[in-house]
Amino acid sequence: MDITFEHVTHVYNPRTPFERLALDDVNLFIPSGSYTSIIGHTGSGKSTLVQHINGLLKPSKGRVTAGKITIDANEKKPNLKALREKVGFVFQYPEHQLFEETIIKDVCFGPMNFGVPAAEATTRAEESLRLVGLPSSYWHRSPFDLSGGQMRRVAIAGVLAVHPEVIILDEPTAGLDPQGKREILHLFDKLHKNFNLTLIMVTHNMGDAALYSDQVIVMAGGRPVMADKPEKVFAREEELRKIGLDVPETMMFLDKLTAKFGAGQISPVFTIQETADTVIRLLNGGLENV
Repeated sequence: MDITFEHVTHVYNPRTPFERLALDDVNLFIPSGSYTSIIGHTGSGKSTLVQHINGLLKPSKGRVTAGKITIDANEKKPNLKALREKVGFVFQYPEHQLFEETIIKDVCFGPMNFGVPAAEATTRAEESLRLVGLPSSYWHRSPFDLSGGQMRRVAIAGVLAVHPEVIILDEPTAGLDPQGKREILHLFDKLHKNFNLTLIMVTHNMGDAALYSDQVIVMAGGRPVMADKPEKVFAREEELRKIGLDVPETMMFLDKLTAKFGAGQISPVFTIQETADTVIRLLNGGLENV
């Protein structure tokens, strides 16, 4: 499902003393099957942007198209239920939205809300819980007896059970410990690769954006100021720092190391293995080998 923004502007509280421009004439394309990360400082428009994709917000001007469904500022809203069946949204702390007495009932709620019969919803729920790595021995427990990371897996399973084509992740690792964070990010990476899901992740973590995405969108002042492959975006270190953003920690480390050798910027690297290989080449043969 391709997603297109055409001249999208969004104003909060229009014609009031609290009026605020959040998006300013945004033109953007997110291709089907991509893993797109959206980065930017607080107030840059990241969350406002993604809330337009499944109709949580309507443009003040312009239009957003997701697949065959278009939300136009000048037209009546289309069938949002059909849109939200295709576009799932994992909010920050999605475990706060759990409410059923058992895990399996909670995961069944989403598909049944979209008209899926109970038996099929149960099958989908079981498949989704297996995908997120929660054993069947947990399924009839209360979700509130789980750890924070396990509760988040249940909430994610509830989104997956609807069978969306697009999943929006708004700071999906917020509040998790390092191991829980790694597990959740690996889970989404696996889902993206195995099921060709379109993933759109809002994140403050430059390393996560660089490591998992095939496209990074940089928001500033309510507009996308960069949209490209991670290696091309993070090569523009000086521009990123001017708008209040950093580069991944692997690049910070190599920047300091190469500065010790009296050299300039080197090509971006994002994984620990790539960083180690670069360091070895640098120490063995100098900068001409990097």
